Amino acid sequence: MIVTDFHQRRPASAGFSLVEVTLAVAIAALAIITLLGLMPQGLEMSRKTGILTLNSNIIEQIIRDLENTQFSLLPAQGTGAASGGGNALPEKSRRYFNDQGQEVDQQSKAITFVAEIDFSKPASLPKTEQTQPYLRRVVIRVATTTNPEFQFGENNRIAYTTFNHLIAKTR
Repeated sequence: MIVTDFHQRRPASAGFSLVEVTLAVAIAALAIITLLGLMPQGLEMSRKTGILTLNSNIIEQIIRDLENTQFSLLPAQGTGAASGGGNALPEKSRRYFNDQGQEVDQQSKAITFVAEIDFSKPASLPKTEQTQPYLRRVVIRVATTTNPEFQFGENNRIAYTTFNHLIAKTR
């Protein structure tokens, strides 16, 4: 007669030891802490990218409007006046935009960006000092600020971005 023992012993190595579990939790915690440490840099990069995108949209909007303006209404460099009189643009002007890049008026509470459009710099071709009558140089400065009276100048140059653009008379 054969007697079988249904109550066989399990081997001692069937589960995880306390040391193994502790090491696994420590490795997971280290990975989570590292990822949480990278989060502020990722958020800052996202914020800067958003501002750069809005700056680009604002610049494109201003340049499109200027290029669609009759050339004779653009100020001639250094004179402060346009060659066409009447509805001429000023040599320096400002435009205001909200956080979505849409233009708002100066009294708006939604101002997030202030853009200065400056025609005072002469337009000349490379290797020549002579001002070109069929070119207009426009300097566009965009600041991320809620202050409509923001002062664009050398003392706070880090607070705004500068773009240069040439407009040519083609007709």
